[in-house]
Amino acid sequence: MTGQPWINRVALGSALIAAVTLAYVGFQADRLARIGAGYKAKIACSEVFLAGRNAETVMNEEFDGIDPMMARIKVHVDGDGRTVRAAGPLGFGQARALYREGYGCTLANGGRVNALADLEPIAAGAPWPRAAAGTGGAMARVDYAAVDNALTSAFENNEAAHRAVLVAVDGKIIDERYADGFTKDTPFLSWSMAKSVTATLIGAAVQRRLISIDDTAPIASWRDDPVRSRITWRDLLQMQSGLAFEEEYGRPRSAVNRMLFEAADASGLAARSPADHAPGESWYYSSGASNILASLLRDRLNVQELDDQQFARDALFGPIGAQSVTLETDAKGAFIGSSFAYATARDWARLGQLYLQDGTWGDTRLLPEGWAEFVAAPASASDNQYGAHFWLNREGANGRKRFLPGLPEDVYMMSGHEGQYVLIVPSKRMVIVRTGMTRGRNPMPVVAPLITAIYDAVDEAPLRPAP
Repeated sequence: MTGQPWINRVALGSALIAAVTLAYVGFQADRLARIGAGYKAKIACSEVFLAGRNAETVMNEEFDGIDPMMARIKVHVDGDGRTVRAAGPLGFGQARALYREGYGCTLANGGRVNALADLEPIAAGAPWPRAAAGTGGAMARVDYAAVDNALTSAFENNEAAHRAVLVAVDGKIIDERYADGFTKDTPFLSWSMAKSVTATLIGAAVQRRLISIDDTAPIASWRDDPVRSRITWRDLLQMQSGLAFEEEYGRPRSAVNRMLFEAADASGLAARSPADHAPGESWYYSSGASNILASLLRDRLNVQELDDQQFARDALFGPIGAQSVTLETDAKGAFIGSSFAYATARDWARLGQLYLQDGTWGDTRLLPEGWAEFVAAPASASDNQYGAHFWLNREGANGRKRFLPGLPEDVYMMSGHEGQYVLIVPSKRMVIVRTGMTRGRNPMPVVAPLITAIYDAVDEAPLRPAP
């Protein structure tokens, strides 16, 4: 009998240890599941309510080949409420995304979703002019049969999972193709092409003299930091801020995954990154830098009593007639400038055409003179592969090959996950848009043969006379 209290204490201690262990395991499971649930809720919401795709098709096609655990995360689409909920096994990792007109879908983290102003609709631009074979003039330098054959072949077997390909030369559509289930009216997810949109919006603000890219980034928490206080808008644009942001998608709880699929304030999470290099000293691709820029731009515009989304429409998308562009936000209302823009293939081409025209549209200058040259100039520490939120097609100093060996070094591009591209080809006055879902492999080598065939089908553009 004298041993009974001791046994009771051991049993109680063991129970407490087991309870703490179980709680910890549950906590970790919930943290891991939140990223997967956030991913599925956000993507399903945008593809169904923004892109207008069939919910069953989205659930069957969008999430295969990512991770086997994704299949264990269940999704419910509420068509009436225009919301999507997702959760892992046993209810771990619950996430909810909601659709708002003009803003697309937002992850509602803990229900904290800031109200946003109603937006003026974007007026439709003039229809893209089309150029057909036999029209002569400048279009005589296009081999229409070769373009047609390249696109027909690409979409017949579609091993690369193309969704849209559009070719424009001298501001005219030469050809465009869409996979089953997609049309000229389907908005396509940018993934990291959104970074180039962010740079373009900053260019529009520079044109209006609202910011200078050589100013230091006005972030309060950086003011007393001897390194971060020196980071400029230019450093962030060129991915040379020196911030130690974790751009690692294979680890569920990495900074980039938490920023995109969990955090209510994407830029705030990124801005808390410490510096491990001086600004301008090293190059590191960072989605965090893009969201810091998007938030800085929003703050600067708000000081001028301008709404960032309405500014984007008034200063950029409206003038070029890019009616379909949607900039999706985090829960606090800031554009997730690293990853979440939607537009039709034709409107992605309008953005590329704007750069071919050095930032002018008609008689109006929307971007500073030379802005196209700036975004296409190599960042000093990037080994010639990156400009200012645009990728370049240049060889590296130590034998690194061009991304597209069959295309010249004057090519620069918007580029996103799974093979989203807007290629700008100045020497041929050509824009090529490709969207798709080339998953589980490096998409550029898969897409390169088609891009090269299109490029080869168009002759060099004659030099324009000096004004």
